[in-house]
Amino acid sequence: MSDRADVVIAGMGPVGALLAALLGSREVDTIVVEPQDGPYPKPRAAVLDSEALRGLGLVAGLASFTEWGTPVARNGVVGPDGRPLLMIEQTGRAYGFPALARIDQPALEGALRAAAAATGHVRVLTGRRVTAVEDGDDDRPGTTMEDGDDDRPGTTMEDGDDDRPGTTMEDGDDGRPVTAARNGGGVTAVLDDGRRVTGQWLVGCDGVGSTVREAAGIGFSGTTYPQPWLVVDARGGDVEGGPSVAFVADAARPCVVMSQPGRWRWEWMLLPGEDPQAMTADERVRRLVGAWTDPDGLTIERATVFTFHARMAGRWRAGRILLAGDAAHAMPPFAGAGLGMGIRDAVSLAWRLADAIGGDTGPLDGYEADRRPDVARTTALSLRIGRIVQSRSRTVVRLIRGLLRTVAAMPGVERAGRRPPARRALPNPRVRVAGGPPTPLDQVIGYRWAYLGHGCDPREVMPAVPDDAVLLALDLPDPRPGCLPITDPDGLLSGRQGTVTVVRPDRFLQGARR
Repeated sequence: MSDRADVVIAGMGPVGALLAALLGSREVDTIVVEPQDGPYPKPRAAVLDSEALRGLGLVAGLASFTEWGTPVARNGVVGPDGRPLLMIEQTGRAYGFPALARIDQPALEGALRAAAAATGHVRVLTGRRVTAVEDGDDDRPGTTMEDGDDDRPGTTMEDGDDDRPGTTMEDGDDGRPVTAARNGGGVTAVLDDGRRVTGQWLVGCDGVGSTVREAAGIGFSGTTYPQPWLVVDARGGDVEGGPSVAFVADAARPCVVMSQPGRWRWEWMLLPGEDPQAMTADERVRRLVGAWTDPDGLTIERATVFTFHARMAGRWRAGRILLAGDAAHAMPPFAGAGLGMGIRDAVSLAWRLADAIGGDTGPLDGYEADRRPDVARTTALSLRIGRIVQSRSRTVVRLIRGLLRTVAAMPGVERAGRRPPARRALPNPRVRVAGGPPTPLDQVIGYRWAYLGHGCDPREVMPAVPDDAVLLALDLPDPRPGCLPITDPDGLLSGRQGTVTVVRPDRFLQGARR
């Protein structure tokens, strides 16, 4: 039996589900192959930053943030006694979202699956897994990379790709990079029951042990670290103050603790000679959590031991096969960014695939060029944090504590900054459309291309604009039909009068036209 779709996705964890929901919103016929009947029921990823939350906010019909997320009020470092050494108040809201949030991953996955199904363009084959891949078009130009050190964290990539943020467009260009469609070919996923699912493109979102990556012959170089950690998730217990995330500077046993009303997570580094299985025993776990809250008031949801990786796929595309999330990269947990990186992958990839289905395959060549440097930087940061967090030298930990107390005493460090570093992304102010109520700009645009005219109708400047794009005229009360007049009370959408800013669906700036 054979099924066909525009895109086939292997894996429906949060990254695969997000990718499916975004593709479905663009009316791309999508099949997802997923071994589990429903979301994994236990907590895994713990936090997301504002950029990842913004990416999730691009999903039409996604359940309210309050159903799967909680803003973090404070994060930083505490001593072994729980007293703060340096705690930052997270008062800022970047892009209209909390700077940091705790998430309920099972609830988030369920919400993403529901949003994908609601599009009417996503079919899910549950209880099945991909066992082999047949790529009938793997010799196309532009899909391979030279071997070498290009898959190691920290590697930089050369510029030269025309769909990166900040591109200036030539006269006569509508702002979207165009490459002639390559005809023919396809890719088939063979399932464990012999079923065959064929698509124009196949995306591996099937985790660190990705079958898709292995079938495509893509390496996964880097390091798997032998240091084990115990992670414990629990419900109940008393929590003082607002939700918080803190590293515990303790040479005796390094730890991370996350708390919010009704929920806790602890991560303890195992010491030499400790038996991982014994450390997950209920009596041992409750002894450890007793230093933080009354263990009798807790329901232990999960207690498991994990090791971590710093690995990157040698390339993220081979012919019609692409990788996203943990299938493309795995990083240490110390920056709390693993799932966030996967979310950014999906947001960066979905529009490129949608355009490729329509015949414009050029942007796909920019997917890895956009995402790899971000992942490499974040992996390197996580490793640096990990070296500090895992230190068991009493001298080093004493110095860290002293430094943090000094920094905490400085004026102005108790609050987080209001906005993240600029990354050539469109702001998300609350705008008024045709004089209506304030609405976040992201909701006005959706997951589509946008053409923003500064004091003009974009069609007055651009010779042609795509039919599926959103046209906006800033401070122009009466543009022609088909263009939305908006005002920006906060003044964040600055631009020269008479120019047009072209914005990709992932909210990065494609360029400007005047």
